Amino acid sequence: MKSIVYKTVLKFQYLLLLVTYYLIKPFVKKDNETWIVGVEEIATVLVNMANALPKSVSVNLYEHPFYNFKYNYALKNRSKFKLILFGPLLFAYLTAKYERFIYVGAKGFLLHLGDARELEFFFLNKKNKKLICYFTGSEIRSFMLLDEYGKRNDIDVITTYQRYVSPSLGTNASEKFRKNLATVAEKYALEIFNPPVEQMSYFKRATHPCLYFCPDSLFNKNNEKFLSMDIVKIVHASSSPIIKGTPLVRAAIKKLKMEGYKINYVELIGMSNDHVLEELKSAHIVLNAFYTYIPTIFGVEALAAHTALLTSADEYIEVSLDKGANSAWCVTPYWMVYDNLKELLDHPEKIKKQADRGFEWCKNNCSANVGGKKLLDILIRND
Repeated sequence: MKSIVYKTVLKFQYLLLLVTYYLIKPFVKKDNETWIVGVEEIATVLVNMANALPKSVSVNLYEHPFYNFKYNYALKNRSKFKLILFGPLLFAYLTAKYERFIYVGAKGFLLHLGDARELEFFFLNKKNKKLICYFTGSEIRSFMLLDEYGKRNDIDVITTYQRYVSPSLGTNASEKFRKNLATVAEKYALEIFNPPVEQMSYFKRATHPCLYFCPDSLFNKNNEKFLSMDIVKIVHASSSPIIKGTPLVRAAIKKLKMEGYKINYVELIGMSNDHVLEELKSAHIVLNAFYTYIPTIFGVEALAAHTALLTSADEYIEVSLDKGANSAWCVTPYWMVYDNLKELLDHPEKIKKQADRGFEWCKNNCSANVGGKKLLDILIRND
């Protein structure tokens, strides 16, 4: 029944798209140089990518409570009815005017659940538009493939616990959708961005690594905060406590406090991005995620804030990471949270040295200027 509803709505949207497109096309001035970046904000990727490109238009159809950014086009107050109508109308205008589209995540202007964006990408292809797909995590990550990887290596991975946090993601239907998402992207996209281990999926061709576009305003090298570390400030921020390893963090902090270490532990769950960034400014150590193989956006923000970062990201596992990544943070698999944190607390002089290395690596590899250049170099190949 649900499948029939999806297909019916999608057909209605496609008809609305076609009618609107051909009605307005003669009256719209063409722009062949600007990139459309949309359609869902995921961990600041959309807004920062758009800002890093010299010519872009940002579109966010899915409002997020953690972020308060300004976009060229945005749909406030999530409403399925609004989205059903507004999506194809805006898409008609943008395709009539622009030639280049970057899709962040799995969603589209049209209802994507019915066909994994096949109809939407077919339309772009027929109109000779340039299409790029940039995936960010759970929308494309195969539970089956990553579970197998974990079993082969006798370790827990993010999907080990994600199926309990979000049971729907672990179903056969969800796995089929992710496989279709990869197939459709591979069929129509000129380039695909997806880290091959962290977001293990069904792509048959090589994909580009995850890029970062950290704004200059977030780089804040603060040597003064390390002059007094009688009480060490440790920050842990989590959008999903179980899969980020929050229980492991709490256990390590509890044990260290019982052993007499003076710690100001700040845990941030469900907080706005602005609040998280403010806490990072005065942090000495940041505990990130411990079932991941990339630093994540929060990890990059922590490096830019001049903190010593502990995370399970590892350039020898996720080989798409920039060279020297493992020197930028303390590589910390989930079973080493207590040990690695204790090592820093026992040798406080190492905290600033680690923060210094991380700050420089981040500036050289993850700034908006660097990330924008990497992205443009790839996009230019298709001009």
